[in-house]
Amino acid sequence: MSFLKGVLTGLAIGYLTAPRSGKDTRQKLSEGISDLQDQWDEGVADVKTQFNSLLGKAEEKADEVKDKANSLANKAQNKVEDLKDDAKSQYNQERAKANYNDKVDDLADATKSGINKAEDALKFN
Repeated sequence: MSFLKGVLTGLAIGYLTAPRSGKDTRQKLSEGISDLQDQWDEGVADVKTQFNSLLGKAEEKADEVKDKANSLANKAQNKVEDLKDDAKSQYNQERAKANYNDKVDDLADATKSGINKAEDALKFN
């Protein structure tokens, strides 16, 4: 900002001390100010254009990151569901094995009891 003040002050002093008539000096000063205003407006327009361009790129990157995050979240959710299903399946298999073993034990006990009764029936007193 101080550079701009220096430039404007230098221009003003230069125009005011130049060997011209008052009318010429005012016209020249007015043209200089008009040129500076045009340059300022062009600079502001360029900055706005660059800002909007960068903003658009940032929004695109944010969308890409969001899409990647959603994709990873979906993959993680699917993996969790698969692990849950595997755990349930394994639990059910373990339960089935336990039930099978219980039935085999019951059958073995019943068979042993039947054999004992048969032996007792065959014994001669």
